Amino acid sequence: MTLEELRLRLAECIRGTEFAGRTWFAGGCVRDELLGRQQRLLDADLAVELPEGGLRLAKLLRDRLPTSEPDLEQGFGTASARFGELRLDYVMTRSEAYCAGSRHPRVRFAPLEKDCQRRDFTINALYLEIMEGGVIDPCGRGLDDLRQKILRCVRDPQKSMLEDPLRVLRALRFAVLLDLEIEAGTLSAIQANAPLCATLSRRRCRDELQKLRSAASQAAYARWLSMLEDTGVLPYLSLRVELPRG
Repeated sequence: MTLEELRLRLAECIRGTEFAGRTWFAGGCVRDELLGRQQRLLDADLAVELPEGGLRLAKLLRDRLPTSEPDLEQGFGTASARFGELRLDYVMTRSEAYCAGSRHPRVRFAPLEKDCQRRDFTINALYLEIMEGGVIDPCGRGLDDLRQKILRCVRDPQKSMLEDPLRVLRALRFAVLLDLEIEAGTLSAIQANAPLCATLSRRRCRDELQKLRSAASQAAYARWLSMLEDTGVLPYLSLRVELPRG
């Protein structure tokens, strides 16, 4: 299934409901669609500009699409479900506030313009509206950065990396897989916050490594390892990484 095929299915499901005009594809599926990289859709994020909108849309689509019984995370207002081989993740548009020493933010409903500010990079802060298919760029830099192949944090990169050090690894993965140049401020923040990667669990590091290996060529993987060394990240990883053989 393509993203456009899914959009048309979803549009029929939400037509005439409170979700029409309030529901967007968000994040990686929009980025990859605009880059022409979407061959077979495996997952899609849906952002709903309504209080508890993600939870409520998941329940609606369970019956109308239909999907599997959704897994609900009431505390974060998120849900996930399966539609055939496709994974759907639902969330209300929201703001996030991090407490010192915690990687788990406090969340509250917020309009789309605020939701984009919680996302990691500008190319991941693009939204595609379900009913009409138009793309919006609330942070104002995502489309240009995508065209110019630049990786840039949405907000202050030092604060962004400090809030979640996994963004250090995500930045390097996107740079390699999408052939992006890391903007100077973002690169500086990666280098400054490299030691924080030691605080990441083995599971989070392993998941990130798996995402890279499943999509990278041997040359791209070698470039990623070189970037780990150049940015000072490699000594702080909880996993051993090696060049692939053959």
